[in-house]
Amino acid sequence: MAEYVDPKTGARCFQAMVSMRDGVRLNTFVFLPSDGGSRWPVIMQRTPYGIAATNAQDKYDCRNAWLPSEAEPMRGSILRGWRAIVAHGYAAVYQDTRGRHGSEGEDRVYADDAADGHDTLDWIAGQPWSNGRVGVSGSSAGATTAFAAASTRHPSLVALFAQAGASSIYDDVVYERQSIEMERLWLWVARNIPGLSASHRTAVMRRLGIGADELEMAAEAAAERYARLDQACRAEPPFIDSPDWMRLPLTRYPDFATGQPFLDEIITHPAPDGFRAAHNFRRTIDIPGFHVTTWFDIFLTSVVAAFSEIQARVGNQKLWIGPNEHYFVYHANFWSHDPYFAWFDYWLKGKQNGIMDGPAVSYSPRAWVEGRAHYRPDDWRQAERWPPPAARPLRLYLHGEGGLDATAPGGPPRHFRYDPRRPIPTLGGRNMLISAGAVDQRPVQALPDYGLIYHGAALARPITIAGNVRLLLHVASDCPDTDFVAKLIDLYPDGRAMLLMDGVTRALYRDGTGEPRPLAPGRVEPLVVDLGHICHTFDAGHRIEIDITSSNVPRRARNTNSGHPVLANDTAADIRVATNSVHHGAPTPSFVTLPVLA
Repeated sequence: MAEYVDPKTGARCFQAMVSMRDGVRLNTFVFLPSDGGSRWPVIMQRTPYGIAATNAQDKYDCRNAWLPSEAEPMRGSILRGWRAIVAHGYAAVYQDTRGRHGSEGEDRVYADDAADGHDTLDWIAGQPWSNGRVGVSGSSAGATTAFAAASTRHPSLVALFAQAGASSIYDDVVYERQSIEMERLWLWVARNIPGLSASHRTAVMRRLGIGADELEMAAEAAAERYARLDQACRAEPPFIDSPDWMRLPLTRYPDFATGQPFLDEIITHPAPDGFRAAHNFRRTIDIPGFHVTTWFDIFLTSVVAAFSEIQARVGNQKLWIGPNEHYFVYHANFWSHDPYFAWFDYWLKGKQNGIMDGPAVSYSPRAWVEGRAHYRPDDWRQAERWPPPAARPLRLYLHGEGGLDATAPGGPPRHFRYDPRRPIPTLGGRNMLISAGAVDQRPVQALPDYGLIYHGAALARPITIAGNVRLLLHVASDCPDTDFVAKLIDLYPDGRAMLLMDGVTRALYRDGTGEPRPLAPGRVEPLVVDLGHICHTFDAGHRIEIDITSSNVPRRARNTNSGHPVLANDTAADIRVATNSVHHGAPTPSFVTLPVLA
């Protein structure tokens, strides 16, 4: 292993191909402090996005290792950069994940990251420069690989710092209440085809019986298809007239499934099973963890679940939730201060720096802020747990005439038509690669067959909610399966209907057992829609609104209403038009539960 000394910092750097248990070798960069010591605590970061700089010609040259720019020091799936890490007295380890960039093997989208993380930790523990105390960190995809490594309970792993990433990738992000989360899959897979390693491409050619030219043509076609998918957001209405977004079946998607065959595996597990359980990394994590997310982050529910479950099991967790969407964590003014090195100094070096003092949870009372360049995180609040102990449930009933209030349930059922050929397009919400955030819903509300709208009276005083929002609906349909999508909206006095959050439940899997249970025509069934978590204040004069519909494309894939368990295999021939209904009477009430701060 040739060693390189960084002229700027004096850090010693080298590259290694680290062998995993099956013989696959992963491209790894190591950076050691220049302080003359011989053993250091280590911070490990693994990413599918490349450990070499984007413009580096050689993926194996640690002299061109990825670093955040000085203008954006918080950006990237690898956190803080190796120069900052070694300057704080740590060895830094970067690694390309399996089948990506300079690593061998085949990329199976997190399926191997727990085992590979464990084997890399084994390798680190045996190195002469390691003191046997390791922290793991990362953001977005890098956070998911960090959760995966932590799930193995390797004895050398001491602490975790994960931001804006999934702790259970298939239960929380690929699927939400068994509905396929489409935009983050199609666009993410397409954008990451260029990073597939040579060995991955060789494996694909062998499996599919194609040559290098054909694979290259598929990659070029995928890039063109990505451009069309991205362009569709600018149409009026967006997305739903795009043949690329509306293509069925979801499996065998042209170009994408050629470069990344595992895409079909991902979307054909419609209910919890062994495959999905193997990717629930948080269920076995037992080390201190620092968790960071935002209110409109696609990973919000997964981050909150990781904090809550691990905190209840072992304690020593911290949670920060800020405003805006997934990418706001990369802006310096998201942070009141940077807790990264204080966290690892406390757990890896034993420094008594106060990082564990005070409440476990810090959160922004504003879910969305405009003028983000001028945002200052000076109004955050603290709580001992999430939701805050002061939050109390407020039940608001959906009424048959379209009202929403705390009085007794009542009124006739309301019906709406859902045609999968003309679904309702996405406008805002917890998205990643299409526009996210608090967006006015009036353009989609004006479309035919939008669904049902319920709103309360103008508020006499402000109401602040902080915590999880859920709806219990009593529903019926003339199809064996359909989706029920719910939105929580802040209705402004000037008529703007600003989306705060939305959720979905696929009716076929409504009871949570994982067993498909078709709807019977005319039979009224209870169904829960979980909208996630938020902190938001409805100002005086505003109204609380709940919308119920059956599609939200491409945030979520269309339900064809066919009743087939593996919806991803349905074709246009399987589409059925549904008449769906929500019921409101005392025996079958429908209501939303809001966590109101006292």
